[in-house]
Amino acid sequence: MIKNNKKISCLLALACLIGALGVTKVYAYKVQPMVAEMEPVGRNAQLTLRVENNDSEPLTLEMVPLKVLINSSGNIEYIPADDDLLIIPVTTVLQAGRSQAVMVRYLGEPDISQSQAYSIGFRQLPVTVSGQSATKLSLAVNFNTLVNVVPANAKAILAVENISFKDNNWQVTINNSGNRYVRLSNTQWRVSDGVKSLQLTKEQLSELVSGSLILPNSSRTLTMQPIETLSMDKLNIEIEMVK
Repeated sequence: MIKNNKKISCLLALACLIGALGVTKVYAYKVQPMVAEMEPVGRNAQLTLRVENNDSEPLTLEMVPLKVLINSSGNIEYIPADDDLLIIPVTTVLQAGRSQAVMVRYLGEPDISQSQAYSIGFRQLPVTVSGQSATKLSLAVNFNTLVNVVPANAKAILAVENISFKDNNWQVTINNSGNRYVRLSNTQWRVSDGVKSLQLTKEQLSELVSGSLILPNSSRTLTMQPIETLSMDKLNIEIEMVK
């Protein structure tokens, strides 16, 4: 059902905020998977998410379908996508230590020409937390998962359009002329200045480059920490897709 079975758990523990306010109790829940793929038609046009309440108190959640738009600067916009995604249930009350399956089905155009990014927004209704040095504090923990609907045989085609230097960082503009999204964790970079060259793994990229998602038929400028052993004058970056 889920094409990307990478089980990434997002534990939303607001320890810093709560500690700063003198509250000792932490409210948290997690969702699996946080990143997934669907197809526009067929049995794989549906997936199941699972949300778990790791706290000792009940929580109430609502699930909201959203379309994801990312501009060239990396700014993300979420817009309602009720016509494209069906979510069951749309609200749930989770008792302490319990979990709930959430079904998501794609209802949009079946013959899409390129992948489309969506998000399932998890919205927690405010809960009351009491502590010794704080009377009452209402916390609403909200976050978004990532779901990409990908047509058959879709492919990302990446090329570096421009490299510049700004605010002590490299600004790398990448164009994806293909019809499939790409995550930088699925790429490998060869960076060269004509004299020296380095092969950057996805682990190194996560430390050097800000941003991770490039949508199809779009360009995005990423901020990259300079590699001191390489000269900016004749810098060249080649990107290769890896699994």
